[in-house]
Amino acid sequence: MMKHYVALTVAVIAISWASILILLSGAQPVAVAFWRSAIAAVALTPLFIIERENGAYALRSNEVLLVIVSGVALAVHFMTWIESLYLTTVAASTTLVSTYPIFTLIMDRLIGERVGRHAIIGTLTAFLGVVLITTPEFFISLKALVGDLLALIGAVAGAVYFMIGRVVRVKVSLATYTVPVYSVSALVTLITGLFLHTRFWPYPLYTWFYIVMIVLGPMLLGHTLLNYTLRYSRAITVTTSTLGEPIGATLLALLIFRQIPQPLTVVGMVVTLLGIYMVIHEELNMA
Repeated sequence: MMKHYVALTVAVIAISWASILILLSGAQPVAVAFWRSAIAAVALTPLFIIERENGAYALRSNEVLLVIVSGVALAVHFMTWIESLYLTTVAASTTLVSTYPIFTLIMDRLIGERVGRHAIIGTLTAFLGVVLITTPEFFISLKALVGDLLALIGAVAGAVYFMIGRVVRVKVSLATYTVPVYSVSALVTLITGLFLHTRFWPYPLYTWFYIVMIVLGPMLLGHTLLNYTLRYSRAITVTTSTLGEPIGATLLALLIFRQIPQPLTVVGMVVTLLGIYMVIHEELNMA
């Protein structure tokens, strides 16, 4: 059990660097989303082949459909959140996109699970935090507000991605799940990018360096380890572990980009994280 918590810790540290590396790359958002998914899918293909040769569980038709939906959700998550980083602050973007534990819980409850009083209070508290985060954006610029809304869309898509991962990963091995999901995400981002006339290449050498770092860190050590732990932990537990991302990313943005969040944004971050903690605390006690 301890190794699962170690994996979650490594994953959170890795994804905390995602926003920083993305901004340092200077690549267009959809291009980053495409290369991040495509290179990761290629990198994990040898493991996928080994799993199949060792007789790993093969996806059933209904599971293939779920994997496709998961890949689309991951693509939407990447594209909307990465775009938000160029429109608003790292602090606001990473905090808002990290609200997907709330949406995960809502989706979980829609299928008939009981919702406790503390979970309801926690959800309302988290959304109060979201309001506090987005309020300064009305006075800063419409662009920043759009960035906040895109981050929230990314949170909803992330919740779908993690919920499906929890369902499928119970039976399916790591690469058998992640390679198809990352491949679908790459295909969706590629099609979207072509439609939007995104520049996928050429880029200067330093941009490719940061893209490779994004794949090695936030993608392979981050998302792939999160998908690994989904086999042993519930989606709500895994998504909760990512609450360390906005804290780490905000500190890194302060050190590297000198991004100082608005005071109300900082208050909103604390309130949002407190609300999510209340939801998770009750969820774990009900387990």
